[in-house]
Amino acid sequence: MHIKNRSEATSITSRYIYMQGGNIMSATEDTWLHTEASQLSHVAWLEQPLFVAELDGEDVYLQVLESDQECQLVSHHGREMMSVLPAAQADLLARALQLSHWLRDHQYCGRCGQATQLHKSDYGMHCETCAHTQYPRLSPCVIVVITGPKGILLAHNTRFPAGRFSALAGFVEAGETIEAAVHREVREEVGIEIRDLEYVGSQSWSFPHSLMMGFMATYESGEIQEDGIEIDEADWFNPDCLPDLPPKFSIARQLVDIGLAKSV
Repeated sequence: MHIKNRSEATSITSRYIYMQGGNIMSATEDTWLHTEASQLSHVAWLEQPLFVAELDGEDVYLQVLESDQECQLVSHHGREMMSVLPAAQADLLARALQLSHWLRDHQYCGRCGQATQLHKSDYGMHCETCAHTQYPRLSPCVIVVITGPKGILLAHNTRFPAGRFSALAGFVEAGETIEAAVHREVREEVGIEIRDLEYVGSQSWSFPHSLMMGFMATYESGEIQEDGIEIDEADWFNPDCLPDLPPKFSIARQLVDIGLAKSV
């Protein structure tokens, strides 16, 4: 995926992503990048196709369809689609999802309350009344898998399905470094101390606007004590005894797999 200015969308061939009601619309199980613009009614806040990015030499546009009309296509949740797509296509879809969420939620100016319009060239919603432009929101998050003598530490968040365990994660606070955020989140959620932070990589997580920054860490001291608010269960796991894990396309699963390899 190649992100470029909207004015640089000049490829001869184009593809289109259709969204309706927050879901991806596909013609068949494998066809979610359409060759033609949809003729169905678009939402008022995105009346024209929006350039998303270039993929394999083709410009890809987003169209958001009105929810109250019949559409002879198959509807897919974004997570469902991303779990089966190649990495470049998953990144493209994540960007389209994030742009659609942001456009839907920023139809009015956060400064004066007047209606906004999509900026002529930038990815921003512009207010003609006070000249304020709002740009897509990014929320930095940290996510960490901790290795120790008993394996890797995984936790069950109260929002997870029953039996699902994953890495510890949380948002970076204003004025906080990402390293400090990792230590704080671990301390707050499970009550232990860690050391030897190692940055692994990042992932855009468009549900709705997170940027996940992944770390590995080593257990240092303390006993597991769940906060009882976000985390209701946490424990050490090894490759011989694992709970239900996050989907393979997620950075959480990548960190888990790295941790399990270290614990063998």
